[in-house]
Amino acid sequence: MLTITPIYLAIAVVLYSFMAFVIISNRWRRKISIGDGRQQDFARIIRGHANFSEYAPITLLAMGCAELAGAPAQLLHVCGTLLLAGRSLHAYCFLYTPVGTKLRVSGMMMTFFALWVATGGAIYAVLN
Repeated sequence: MLTITPIYLAIAVVLYSFMAFVIISNRWRRKISIGDGRQQDFARIIRGHANFSEYAPITLLAMGCAELAGAPAQLLHVCGTLLLAGRSLHAYCFLYTPVGTKLRVSGMMMTFFALWVATGGAIYAVLN
């Protein structure tokens, strides 16, 4: 039974929903129904949301597999915290900064670390 991963899933859903509402409000304000209206700043906001939807699910899946395989709770909490911190930094950069920053790179590094550690934890737990 999963008892840790759902906590991070719930928080990720809140962050994902916030980003979706930012896009929706931008669509209303800019009067753009589909696409980005060839507005580069809006395209960046949309891409930030898409990036979240690409990386968060696979990392949460890896965490869930690790948890089901019996990985230590501390490992799962580290992965969940890194995932949420990394995705938050990355989202902040896409939503509120005009160009890429060191925070964006740091966010990606945290996300990849969470993904790799969760995957490694799952494999290790299965093999032992």
